[in-house]
Amino acid sequence: MTRGIPDVEAMLGLDMAAAVEGARRMAEQAATVQDRIARLVGRAETPDGRIRLAFSPEKGLPELHIDPRAMRMGSEELAETIQRLVGEALADLVEQKQATAAEEGVEAAAPDPEAIGKTLDGMSDVMRMAARDATALIEQVRARLER
Repeated sequence: MTRGIPDVEAMLGLDMAAAVEGARRMAEQAATVQDRIARLVGRAETPDGRIRLAFSPEKGLPELHIDPRAMRMGSEELAETIQRLVGEALADLVEQKQATAAEEGVEAAAPDPEAIGKTLDGMSDVMRMAARDATALIEQVRARLER
């Protein structure tokens, strides 16, 4: 005790140095988990493997593979398939985040539905334009083959 100030650590049986060290370790663990989660990418593909993609909130669709045989689909069916796969990739990403958090002994933060909705809306527009472009390209190829 120093000049009339009680030793709170001794009174409460606390070890402040140990508490500070524990807090530091928890902060490091949280940073590690956040880093691992930020690098995760959700994946999905059609049963025949002709369309496969990867999804991340930061990059949208960093990977999109469309086998030329999948181009035989109509543009609307192709767009719907890609949109469905984006949803499946998002679900895969959520599962990966939860598994990573569980491995580290922390709870994963719930995804922000509004942010996800905005991302998916924007991606839907992009996919519709891509489907229109793909249809136009198929028509050009068809016209050239018919000559």
